[in-house]
Amino acid sequence: FRMAAIPDPRHITNGHRIPNESYCDQPYVVKTDDGAWLCTMTTGSGQEGEPGQHVIATRSTDMGKTWSKPVDVEPLDGPEASYSVLLKIPSGPAKGRIYCFYNHNTDNMRYVLGDPNVFKEGKCTRVDSLGYYVFKYSDDHGRSWSTERFTIPVREFAIDRENAYQGKVRLFWNVGKPFIHEDAAFVSLHKVGGFGEGFFTRNEGVLLKSNNILTEKDPAKIRWDTLPDGDIGLRTPKGGGPISAEHSYVVLSD
Repeated sequence: FRMAAIPDPRHITNGHRIPNESYCDQPYVVKTDDGAWLCTMTTGSGQEGEPGQHVIATRSTDMGKTWSKPVDVEPLDGPEASYSVLLKIPSGPAKGRIYCFYNHNTDNMRYVLGDPNVFKEGKCTRVDSLGYYVFKYSDDHGRSWSTERFTIPVREFAIDRENAYQGKVRLFWNVGKPFIHEDAAFVSLHKVGGFGEGFFTRNEGVLLKSNNILTEKDPAKIRWDTLPDGDIGLRTPKGGGPISAEHSYVVLSD
């Protein structure tokens, strides 16, 4: 018995491979103003979380059938760069500019403190979910990326002060795509409280809001607020447990 080919183009057997370096995570796509599809992803030659994990970009001009040679948003030999998401500016002085947001282990930490019952000597050597939330941008539809990397100032919450570093080292990552609402842009972030059994011991969600990224051409002048107000992010309902992450958002008609 042999199953007939499935004609639905959405079926995985009919898909086309996007180039990567072995491990691949979060291949997000936006359509550029020159008509191409731009994809950024987290990739590396090893497994998830291993050294060498970084962000690359690739373009397709034939609706995903073929892809250009990837270019580095962050290099293979730099600190871990992970979990990129994309935002394209729809109009104004920076129309068509594409921002790429991602985690960056800027301080090049080689381990982070974790539960000694789980990690040898209490040292977790997976370091792709900490550091700074940063962005680069492209003004040529993703063919190249800014040399300078910009850090988003993320407001401290209780979950940060209660981590093993009292908030001096931030633990976090993201999977949610940015969105635009009422002339502002919003980028998701998942704060992490610590590392232990199951990797993350607790986490909660926040939104980073910029009320001028859609009109400000100088990336150094972009303003950011961390939402919600107060000291606590998006958690599970009472009794739901300590893990609340990988949030995605949709703007409704009203």
